[in-house]
Amino acid sequence: MTYSQNSGKSRHIPERSCVSCRSKAEKQSLIRIVKSPEGRAVIDIAKKLDGRGVYICPDDDCIESAKKSGILGRSLGISIEPAFWDELKDFAKSFGVNTSLKIRSVLGLARKSGTLLIGMDNIESSKKKVLVLTAKDCSESVKKFASSHENIMLDMNIDELSEAIGIRGGVQTAGLPLSSGFAKKLLNLNLNH
Repeated sequence: MTYSQNSGKSRHIPERSCVSCRSKAEKQSLIRIVKSPEGRAVIDIAKKLDGRGVYICPDDDCIESAKKSGILGRSLGISIEPAFWDELKDFAKSFGVNTSLKIRSVLGLARKSGTLLIGMDNIESSKKKVLVLTAKDCSESVKKFASSHENIMLDMNIDELSEAIGIRGGVQTAGLPLSSGFAKKLLNLNLNH
């Protein structure tokens, strides 16, 4: 749950989960899709339409994964028309993906696919070259470990990294095989500025 500081008062910021990668994000940073009275999928631009709605990251990978798995149609209880996917991808491009959401989406999809290595032991036992991702508040030993690999220090603390990959707390580091599309996606985001 996210809270915002405003004049000393905490204000609740609603979060939702992406139907595809299952990452949680602020409601406003996700695209809402509803089942129309006619039984069609409709993008809820203002996020105020009545009816059953689901949320998805404004990211081509999440959209493509939802298309392939059929999760969007199952969640809404309808069959998705092929033209809707192009409409959704076009809308996502104009929506403006923030980097944090993009990272969460990549991590969620990587975990779902079984590609994500969680913890130093799993990274170390991998026979492939690995991109090591660390939380910004990780221990010195994890920082030292990461420095011996290609690495990215994420702008997420341990709790945020844990939540992004769907584990309850304590995840300081995760890894992705450098040859994977997920690692390439994160490197293309130019996260180390």
